[in-house]
Amino acid sequence: MHGPTARMLYSYQMHMKEARGLDAKTISARMRHLGQFATSLGDKELTRLTQDDIINFKKTLNATDHGESPGNRGLAAPTIVQTCNDLKAFLEWLPKQSGYRSLQRDLADYCTPPRRLTAIAHAPKTKHVPSAADIVATLKAMPTNTAFERRDRAVIACLFLTGVRDGALVSLRLKHMDIEGRSVHQDAREVNTKFSKTMRTGWFPVGNDIATIVTDWIGERRASGAEDDDPLFPRAPSGVRARHPLHMDEFWKTTSPVREIIRKATDAAGIRYFRPHSVRATLGRMCLSWARSPEELKALSQNLGHEDIGTTMEHYATLTDDRQCELVLDMWDRNEAPEEDLELVELISQVPSESRDVLKATAQALIKR
Repeated sequence: MHGPTARMLYSYQMHMKEARGLDAKTISARMRHLGQFATSLGDKELTRLTQDDIINFKKTLNATDHGESPGNRGLAAPTIVQTCNDLKAFLEWLPKQSGYRSLQRDLADYCTPPRRLTAIAHAPKTKHVPSAADIVATLKAMPTNTAFERRDRAVIACLFLTGVRDGALVSLRLKHMDIEGRSVHQDAREVNTKFSKTMRTGWFPVGNDIATIVTDWIGERRASGAEDDDPLFPRAPSGVRARHPLHMDEFWKTTSPVREIIRKATDAAGIRYFRPHSVRATLGRMCLSWARSPEELKALSQNLGHEDIGTTMEHYATLTDDRQCELVLDMWDRNEAPEEDLELVELISQVPSESRDVLKATAQALIKR
């Protein structure tokens, strides 16, 4: 790589870190793509960059688009699109730097990826979302003879109960779980939350059996001597917490153990494996049936950590094809019902929950007449 090019890439790396505030993982990915572009230039300096250099680089990303290697699939569409976008951002920054202001102003425009690839990259991916019954069946099949086994069962139950991401789960401390308030406080100063966002979320109404698994585990941790700042899910739980500084409970360093716990548990239960994050999609779908008003749906959406309810609806609460067809077919029956019946259904839906027992008793008395 040409010396001045390497220096400019380093300067851009500092810009992303200090001026943009991007995290190390994002910067590393972008620098990898820019390094590929710099390599394609050889000894050519960035000051002599032309649109042809960008066009030729884009061709190398996916030769199959140009009929050069029919037997080679090339890179995946999302990778190509992301590489083009990363290069575009760099070329929007570069002409503003001293010594590069004479560059062609529309160079960044030539980084635009083909529309076909953009459409493929942005197409929704089919992902496996477990049903609530799948998760419950998995939990029921898990053994509970040892502290390790009870911890593993509580890990899956906690994902279902709280909807936290796996990164947050492995960094939770005992003090973050509020049993009385049925909530979890994801303090970004200590919990690895997305976008370092601090939030307090309530436990989802998935059932007392699920909540009991988690609260029993918390009780077991407390009984062993674990304190507020100790991990909720330690790497090596023991019956009695050692007080020696060298034997403190340790947090998991990655989320890999969570995936392995689920894989082992689903295999034993004969359930299809599901990723930790897919449990959030399960909850997203359940939100549609839990919510009885737009306000409740908004509350459940925020409970998943979404500021925009559209995020919940588009990415988490997507209906399966079978459920979609079922609901549409039900609408046929609804439309064929007499107008008086529809009015009655609407009135019942407006009755406050505390008065529904009276309404139910009245209806039963009328039926018996």
